[in-house]
Amino acid sequence: MFRLRNVVSLAVMAAFVCGVQPVKAEDDGVIKGKVIFKGDVKAHKRTKINTSKDPNCKKSKKAIGSYEVIINKKTDPMTLRNVLVSVKDGLGDRKYPAPTEPVELKQEGCEYSPHVFGIMDGQPLKIVNGDDTNHNIHFLPKENEALNFTQPKKGMEKEVSLVKEEVFKVKCDVHPWMGCYIEVFSHPFFATTGKDGTFELKGLPPGKYTIQAWHETFGVQTMEVEVATGETKEADFTYEK
Repeated sequence: MFRLRNVVSLAVMAAFVCGVQPVKAEDDGVIKGKVIFKGDVKAHKRTKINTSKDPNCKKSKKAIGSYEVIINKKTDPMTLRNVLVSVKDGLGDRKYPAPTEPVELKQEGCEYSPHVFGIMDGQPLKIVNGDDTNHNIHFLPKENEALNFTQPKKGMEKEVSLVKEEVFKVKCDVHPWMGCYIEVFSHPFFATTGKDGTFELKGLPPGKYTIQAWHETFGVQTMEVEVATGETKEADFTYEK
C-alpha cells in the first residue's frame, strides 16, 4: 500500500511538472447532441464528380459525390454530416497530452477519408496512399508548415506533426476534386458528425463552456453550455440554409 501511494504521488507530481493536469474523478461531464439542417434540400443536392481524367480513378467502383454539403435525409429531423464540434473556450489553463496513436488520412478511390477531422497538436498524422495512382498532398495552413509532397505509389505512407491550433484545407494538385479539412486542437474535446449527424464530447471537467460547430460551407455557430460533475447535457445546433 505504501509503495502504491508513493507511485501515485510521483505520477501526479510528474504531471504538474510537465504542465499537464491529471484527470480527476469529477472530469466525467458529457455534452452531446446533433447538428440539424433546415432548408432547401434540392438547393444542396450532391453532384457526381467526373474522375475520368485519371483512368485509375475511373476504375473505382464507388462513385464520388461533392462534399461541400452532405445532408442526412433519413434522420428525423434531417442532420448534417462533416460538422466539426469542439470546445472553443472554458478549459482555462488545463493542458492535455497528445495521443501517441496517429490519426490516419487515407487516399482511397481518389478521395480523402475522412473529409473533416480533428487532431491534437503534436499527435502524429499518418497519410496513406491506398490507390494505384499518384497523389499529391498539399497543406494550405496559415500557422503550421505548408507541406506539399507526392505519393506516387500505392501503399506509400508519411507521418507528419501539426503543432499550432487552426483549421485548414488539404488539396491534391493532381486530382482537383480531392480536398479535406483538418483542425488542430490543444485538447481532446472534439468530434465530427457522421451519417446520424450526432456528436459527443466526453470526459469534461465541471464548468461552463463555449461549444463551437464548424461547417465548411455554412460557417461557425457557438453556444454556451454548463455541465456539472457526472452530468450529460444535450446541445443541438441548427443550420437554416
